[in-house]
Amino acid sequence: MTKSAIIKQEIMTLLEDKENHSVQEMKEYLALQKIGDYTEGQFAGVVNNLQKNGLIRKMERGIYSLIEKTEDSQRKCFVISPIGDPGSDIRKNADQLFNHIIKPVCEKCGFKAIRIDHENTPDSITQEILDSLYNYDLVIADLTGHNPNVFFEIGYRTSTGKPIIHLKRKGEKIPFDVSSIRTFDYDLTDLDVVVETSERLEKAILSFAYVDDLDEPEEFEGGEGNKIISILNEVVYKLDVLSEDVRRKDQESIKAVVEAYNAIQTNESMETQMLKIVLPELLRNPKAADSLIKISEKFQK
Repeated sequence: MTKSAIIKQEIMTLLEDKENHSVQEMKEYLALQKIGDYTEGQFAGVVNNLQKNGLIRKMERGIYSLIEKTEDSQRKCFVISPIGDPGSDIRKNADQLFNHIIKPVCEKCGFKAIRIDHENTPDSITQEILDSLYNYDLVIADLTGHNPNVFFEIGYRTSTGKPIIHLKRKGEKIPFDVSSIRTFDYDLTDLDVVVETSERLEKAILSFAYVDDLDEPEEFEGGEGNKIISILNEVVYKLDVLSEDVRRKDQESIKAVVEAYNAIQTNESMETQMLKIVLPELLRNPKAADSLIKISEKFQK
């Protein structure tokens, strides 16, 4: 967990008493939790993000309190993923991804995560999906398995210019058409990767400009802000890809050196290999040379 994430978690814990707390009280609480070595910029950034995402409010200069969210006032995140039949591996993957990564991160960022099969609605499911894709503040899509419905839904959402985040299971390839879009890998079998994915997802959610964040909530301004963020995310994604390529090349180079060394080793004569075994022992115990000479003389006779 990053330093900023730890600070955020502790500030939220302090404010859960529903009392007003000053910046100084927050810092004293962090000190009690033995959290230090953070910059003023990190602290201010956390407080700003908490305000931006409607989790805390500024009561007066340097004084903050927790905002109690009602379901109606809470931002909503629509989750797109392959669902599969009950009991299937697809359903198991979808449920684990939702319960262990998407839902906890959304709640931490002030969003309610919603998956269409969890909703009891009298309306047409197709229309409900389209309405959610158009109206919800955020959409998170799992591209795992290349499900046609998922790709249709991300296309529809993308046309609105509103925030969307792509996920996929680690090791899976994605089609060329969407490969340039920032996509976060997850691995539900590796707890370290689960934590890493959760932290990246949280940062991505907090990076978007949502309609009610703007002083003048015009769709044009929000769209332009998210275009800039999308470009920045794409730059970061390409840097990650480049880093992965460099890492892979390094591994290939190391592998080539090892293979070449092994090849040299196997081409050595028996005498050379024997010398490599015997010589270090002779250097450690010179008297052993006498015994070795006597043995060789017996064979020569």
